[in-house]
Formats: sequence, C-alpha cells, structure tokens
Amino acid sequence: MLLTDELSNHVGGLWGQCAYDWLFIELLAVPAEHRGRGYGTALMAQAEDIARSGGCIGIWLDTYEFQASGFYEKLGFEIFGTLGDHPVGQKRFFLRKRF
Repeated sequence: MLLTDELSNHVGGLWGQCAYDWLFIELLAVPAEHRGRGYGTALMAQAEDIARSGGCIGIWLDTYEFQASGFYEKLGFEIFGTLGDHPVGQKRFFLRKRF
C-alpha cells in the first residue's frame, strides 16, 4: 500500500505478506512531515482489513525501542518477545495482534 501526497508523489507506505495464517508487516514508512495526521493508523487499518479478508488470524511485526512500539500498542498490539542489545544498548520488540 502506498502513501501519496497531494501531488500524487509516493512518500511512504506499508509492505507486508501473509504466510501461515498471519500477516507479517515488514515495513511501515510515514515521513516525519506527514506524521500526526493519521496516515500510519489508516495504513495499519487497511492492512488489518486485508489480513482479515485473507483469512489471517492476526498480524505480527517487529520494531526497535527507539522507534514506534507505543504507536503499535495504541493500535492493540502486544509485545510477545524482546531481543536485548540489538543494537547494543537498545531493544528490538516483536509485537502481535490477534483477531
């Protein structure tokens, strides 16, 4: 799914794939100048609709401590795993949302 600006330029989006009854979100990109306008939430809602219609039982993804785990938790995701020191001094979180 692509995020386009008012001039129809591609400025971000979401990339994922369904496998083994789950949608894995590989990438969600919303440039800083477009954040806070609901675009990330809208992309995630669209991904959830696609996952549900494809028969998936949930969505999973990973993110880093210095990125957006709080954003995903507000959308109903829960942390199910943590990898410490990846990179050193930071954590990598694995999150899921079951339907």
